[in-house]
Amino acid sequence: MISPWSVLAGAAAAGGLALLIAELRPAPPDLHQALDRLHRAPADGPEDPDERPGWYDRIGARTLQVRGVSVPRRELALIGRSPARFMVHKLLFAVIGLVLPAYLGAMAALMGLGLPFTLPLVAGPLLAGLLWFVPDAIVRGEAKEARTEYLHGIAAYLELVAMERAADCGPAEALRRAASVGQGAVFRRIRDALERAATDRLPPWAGLDALAEELGLAPLQDTADIMRLSGNDGAAVYDTLRARAKGLRGELLAEDLARANADSERMVAPGAALTLLMTVLIVFPAIHQILN
Repeated sequence: MISPWSVLAGAAAAGGLALLIAELRPAPPDLHQALDRLHRAPADGPEDPDERPGWYDRIGARTLQVRGVSVPRRELALIGRSPARFMVHKLLFAVIGLVLPAYLGAMAALMGLGLPFTLPLVAGPLLAGLLWFVPDAIVRGEAKEARTEYLHGIAAYLELVAMERAADCGPAEALRRAASVGQGAVFRRIRDALERAATDRLPPWAGLDALAEELGLAPLQDTADIMRLSGNDGAAVYDTLRARAKGLRGELLAEDLARANADSERMVAPGAALTLLMTVLIVFPAIHQILN
């Protein structure tokens, strides 16, 4: 007969796993808050409670003040995640690693399995230290994909700016009109950067400089430099913009080809193992009949 404590323990473990997956899964964007940010009126009243950071974000913000904690800010800026939320994920993984051995030890004791009492005390800190670095690997992987998406968007943005310049628009107007065409995350961030620069009474390429520094994207910095040259010296930059966009697309294509070649090489070993297995299955009956 199954012990009720085992059933409760399994239910608790499944509930914790479901909460962990729900926390790590990217949430859909809140359109109501996005529209409010676009059409927000200045108010002197208290801040909207829905836009205040949650208690978990406040815990993550306090963790950022601990000495020796490194935060990949550029990678987080690429995927649109706050450092406080990143630290919350690290703390969550560390707590899971610290508690999991003790939980498994308690379940083993309930089922009558004799495990050493010191095992959770040793395995807990080790597993917590290992899981502490799991969010870093997750963020690096997501940032790599986001960087590729950003570079594709910047290549399209360069082409649009070149077309606006060919239509005899000024440098600042060309940057703004080209950014207003796209609807992706790249164009949205560029529009926000241009609007911040206009609010601070700065030229638009200064906003692109700040965005390129925040995200660590050299092609965006090149765009700002090209348009600064056009705005200050009146240089013709149509051919320069088209050449930079072509070069960026060539770099992205080379990366795709290198990734495809690496994937093809990784498929050699499974293919060889499958061929060997099929050969053994075909030859074994004949060899077994000959030997017997």
